[in-house]
Amino acid sequence: MADHPAGEPSSYRWVMLTVYVLMALGMWTCWFAQAPLLSEYWAQPPLSVSVRWVGLLLSLPGLVGVILAVATGRWVDTIGVRRMMILSGVLGSIGFGLRPLFVTSFVAHAILTVIAGYGVCILTACLPSTMIQWFGHQKGHTYIGIGSGSYFVGAGIGILVTANFVGSLGVKGIFTIWTVVIVAVTIIWAIFARDNPQAGTAQRAAFAQEFRRVMQTGSSWLMLVYAVFISGITVCAMQYLPGQMTLARHLPPALAGSVVGIYAIAMGIGLAVLPALAGSIGKKRISVILCSITLMLWIIYMIVPTWTAASLLLFAVALGFFFEAPWATGLALLESLPGVTAANVGVAAGVWTMAVNAGVFFLPVIFGWILGSTGGAAGSAGLWAILIGYGVGLLAMLVAREHRGLKVQVAELPV
Repeated sequence: MADHPAGEPSSYRWVMLTVYVLMALGMWTCWFAQAPLLSEYWAQPPLSVSVRWVGLLLSLPGLVGVILAVATGRWVDTIGVRRMMILSGVLGSIGFGLRPLFVTSFVAHAILTVIAGYGVCILTACLPSTMIQWFGHQKGHTYIGIGSGSYFVGAGIGILVTANFVGSLGVKGIFTIWTVVIVAVTIIWAIFARDNPQAGTAQRAAFAQEFRRVMQTGSSWLMLVYAVFISGITVCAMQYLPGQMTLARHLPPALAGSVVGIYAIAMGIGLAVLPALAGSIGKKRISVILCSITLMLWIIYMIVPTWTAASLLLFAVALGFFFEAPWATGLALLESLPGVTAANVGVAAGVWTMAVNAGVFFLPVIFGWILGSTGGAAGSAGLWAILIGYGVGLLAMLVAREHRGLKVQVAELPV
């Protein structure tokens, strides 16, 4: 952030990092456990839910985030991280935890996904506040990367475990496992989490004024464009690659499905490792480098005509490692811009979360329309759509400015 002194980090910061990561793993594991069931369970007889609707069980949390993310960020500032994350866990325990009771009702699962989806929204909005409060704004980008990396590791675990064990445990059995997981991590957070007393409290202005402060620069708005496209294209790629590898690259369907889980885990590892480079290279520069490497890998995938199963697997690992790490460095850049203070870091995170969820919900819908109009996953339109969409995110980062250590007299801003 630009102008607030975070509290001196204490040794308890490692406990907070651990319990946040556990909450994130639990929430995202339970969320993406639905992915292998969309076409293999919900869309099959006797349920026979239309393929146009089954994807809502993954995308509805994004819609919730679009509507409530900014207000949630404000509540993080005023209520505190610990209590907001307890609410996140309670909502997750209801939404994800009650699924074993309704294994034949798609409508019930959609409603439960909306409930849990707000828990996911809170989790994301609390990420920068948690890490900056306990590690300081100079090192916050590193731990924001670790926290967000756990999202995709959790997604990959949920996909892989569900895909490999639903046959033996059944749908109700696999959902029961995730019920135990989400309740357990919520209890762990409630017992061990705390707000950092050394961070102190800051005087808070009205929400509208804090929002104007956060969004006072052109770079703030560019970061929202960046968040929409980087996040939305990530989901498009996760949905697209298995079918594309099966139809165009002739990979066996089972192996193609496993690629999604491995790809997501590689994303988590990249998020945990690469954002630390922002401290020495700069948030903008490392974002541009990582986005450029991702685009080069994607272009190679587009132009190389023949791939073996092993080479496709290696490609998915490499692509995942670089693809999503710019998410964390972009968030860190937004949090360092002028006008972001101790009093409104949650508002900034809420604005970012809203943009992320707008991309996660709307871009896959547009992408699906493109595929449906151009021959599906076997055609090349999807390859070009992902290339162009990710390129728009890179362009927004290239135009944005990074402000290192710039101080702003926020009191002089018009009310």
